[in-house]
Amino acid sequence: MKYPGQPKSAPSWYRDREPSHIEAEFSKELGELADAIESEQWFGDKEKHGRYRVDFILRDARLIIELDGHAHHSTQEQLEKDAIRQRYLTRAGYSVIRFTGREINRSPQSCIEDVRTIYKERMQREPAKYRAMYIDYRFVYQESFKVLQFYSELYPDKELKMQSLEKVIESAIEWLHEKSFITAFVFHLPEDGFEIQHLDATTYEYEKGEIRINTISEEWYSLELGEHMMSFAHLFDEYLVLADDPVYVQPLLSVLPREMTSEKLGSHEFQYIGNGKLLRRNNHETSYLGTDLVKVKWQNIWYAIGSSMGLSLYEM
Repeated sequence: MKYPGQPKSAPSWYRDREPSHIEAEFSKELGELADAIESEQWFGDKEKHGRYRVDFILRDARLIIELDGHAHHSTQEQLEKDAIRQRYLTRAGYSVIRFTGREINRSPQSCIEDVRTIYKERMQREPAKYRAMYIDYRFVYQESFKVLQFYSELYPDKELKMQSLEKVIESAIEWLHEKSFITAFVFHLPEDGFEIQHLDATTYEYEKGEIRINTISEEWYSLELGEHMMSFAHLFDEYLVLADDPVYVQPLLSVLPREMTSEKLGSHEFQYIGNGKLLRRNNHETSYLGTDLVKVKWQNIWYAIGSSMGLSLYEM
């Protein structure tokens, strides 16, 4: 499986078992954590019938608690399986806390106190909202080239030039009226990698926060972008998308709320699909015409690109 699955309830074929001794002892001491914690959650896909079952999960803090009984976690083979499993769960966006059976038997209260401390620390420092920015690099590059050609002819005295992707991203954040602390995923063709590969796994600090950039190279990158978006939908609250292609309609609508949001501007009330913002082409040019994506808040991507080149609003 290329991307890990989201946490789900037990698959239909699974017959619930009685909790093990250490799970029962752990559960007795949960106290107020009992309202936040869930057990019997599964990660995986239908074809593999739920690839991994986790003991306990705290979704809002993205924490998984695993209890390792000695009999099942002491062999070399099982230790290797545990390592593979932990990497999988980490890729799904979760941190894993492990306790041995001996720790639970000695003092389940101490183990719960450790979980409580980590949970509180994570909740205190986590942002109010997790934002993901999905970027179709070829689209941004092509639109940047058009912007450069158009405004170079319009303002021959100005020395305009193509800007780096990180500069365009910074401008995009401003035009979408967003704060930073955003995770960006840049999807691109393999042949475009030399231009942006240096950005992979980098963090850029801007005036309003920071953005973490990840680059993903794929031949069919537009399909990959949609699959990635749906696979990691459990990690993000809002989506900022720099793209304009019909292939993105279904994935984006699947991660956005179905209910419309109402907003009042003066005496006028309007409705839109919330939790998403688009940087795309204008209404008469966009590929989203005729789809529900026209109900998502948006800005013309030329504004963000032109701004990154140093053009002011009245010049655009």
